[in-house]
Amino acid sequence: MFDSYGCCYDSSQDRIEVTLFSGDKGGNSERLWSQTKLLFGLGLGAAGALYLMPESVTNWDKSELGKGNMARNWRDNVKQGPVWDNDHWAINYIGHPYFGGVYYQVARKSGYDQFNSFLYSALMSTFYWEYGIEAFAEVPSIQDLIVTPIGGWLYGEWAHHQELKIIEGGGKVFGSALAGNISLFFLDPVDSIAKGMNAISGSEIVNASVYFRTSSHVRMPAAVRDDDKFLGAVIHFRY
Repeated sequence: MFDSYGCCYDSSQDRIEVTLFSGDKGGNSERLWSQTKLLFGLGLGAAGALYLMPESVTNWDKSELGKGNMARNWRDNVKQGPVWDNDHWAINYIGHPYFGGVYYQVARKSGYDQFNSFLYSALMSTFYWEYGIEAFAEVPSIQDLIVTPIGGWLYGEWAHHQELKIIEGGGKVFGSALAGNISLFFLDPVDSIAKGMNAISGSEIVNASVYFRTSSHVRMPAAVRDDDKFLGAVIHFRY
């Protein structure tokens, strides 16, 4: 099997494998963990921003949050859920897929394949956000548990390829470096923030290396080939 953005491997082993926790098949677990820690911090910031929004937008009951018993709020909300929520359609079907794609990109650009990147997005959206931070404010949502990872996979893979095209085009969109930088930020805000932090500090606070896996379907000559294997390469880019 050949994936244009995945490492070559033995076609006799064309099967789904969970490599998210081992870093096998080109995945960089060190980068993944480094950017996950950044995500934890950014998630808290996002929760703070949502808290400042009107309740009509978030459906968060600020009166309950203001009572100070956060642990009880979380326990009660988890026990009640998941439920079908009444959030605005744009939040459920645009916002959640987008952030699912943000999670997806963290794993995809760490060298993981589509399945393991989807798995990472599902784990983060379910346990870090839906049953984690957001459960302090509201009951977990059925739509969010389904739409975030699935929509995140569809959008995230598209975003991954768009980012590659922009980088291959010199970082410009419509001939503009500014438009290119803005596009790259929204396609992968976590990595963009990581690079900004590293640039300001003058050191690598967050691992922002990118592991794009590429290969060529080059077979061994028939005289020396006795199976269906082919050669490939994993190239590590820093930019």
